[in-house]
Amino acid sequence: MDKASISNKKAAATLLCRDLISSNRKVLCLTAYGPTQEVRAFAHILAMGKDSHLRYFNAEGEDVGSVYQAYTPYSPKLIRMNEGYSGLYVIPDDTSLLIADNEEGCFNIFSRILDQKEFVHRDWYRELFPVLTEKIEPLLGNLACFAFKQAAVKPEIENRVRYGGLKIPAPTAEFTFETEEKHEHT
Repeated sequence: MDKASISNKKAAATLLCRDLISSNRKVLCLTAYGPTQEVRAFAHILAMGKDSHLRYFNAEGEDVGSVYQAYTPYSPKLIRMNEGYSGLYVIPDDTSLLIADNEEGCFNIFSRILDQKEFVHRDWYRELFPVLTEKIEPLLGNLACFAFKQAAVKPEIENRVRYGGLKIPAPTAEFTFETEEKHEHT
């Protein structure tokens, strides 16, 4: 299993790591476990971020990369396990990141967000996905991750509709109403 190690001037901790996604020094997603004391130290150093150095290793123990001044903008969560071990995970607490097992899972999350928060026709979802998201490659693990530029949804749609990039779908039903005029004389 892959490993992640974090250190600062005062402490160091190493955990077995299943998933690690990071961008611009921010740890965006992490799933790891180890001895409870190591997990607590790792979470503390990661939350503080100052003078930290995060290194990650593949299953063969080879150093495959590092992140200086690593921190997380999210709250690390600890889960107590058996035999003195604990789990540690960091996941986004907002909709700025789409994280799933694969790209299709990320697209499904994207679609649900648009369904719930935006006024966007479903026919446009596939076309908008690559424009409104940016892929973030995982450092460890196989999760898919996309940064979602949610603030750009409305301007992107307005521009595309205005300049013909998106077509207004044909109506799904048509109604015809007949009216009858009645004139009453008194």
